[in-house]
Amino acid sequence: MAATDSQIEHDVRRLSSEWVAALLQRDTATLARVMARDCTFTYPLEGHGTEQFIADVSSDDLKVESMTRDNVEVRVFGRTAVLTSLDTAKWLYKGHIIEGYYRSIQVYAEREERWQFVAIQACPIAQ
Repeated sequence: MAATDSQIEHDVRRLSSEWVAALLQRDTATLARVMARDCTFTYPLEGHGTEQFIADVSSDDLKVESMTRDNVEVRVFGRTAVLTSLDTAKWLYKGHIIEGYYRSIQVYAEREERWQFVAIQACPIAQ
């Protein structure tokens, strides 16, 4: 039986929360499970893919000091879902502080009977 849009929305919200928690806890196993191997980032980690992102978390090149995700909305389009949110974050990347408020769009796709995080774009906004 195919999942309903509300079930998919629930699953995508859960994956988003797991990803944020894994960043804060530096849990690379969860990051690898939630993120697709070909996940891509657009700002602030331009050009990063899953492998590089997890390597940066593991090596301490990327430290997430705080991150909250509010105003979460999910829209389902068949085997793809788009989650939008307002993120408040403070990251340290290779000695540079990335801090502020971001409107972000995360894309999730159903692959091999499970949902995965496949792309994110974060745009800074004034608060």
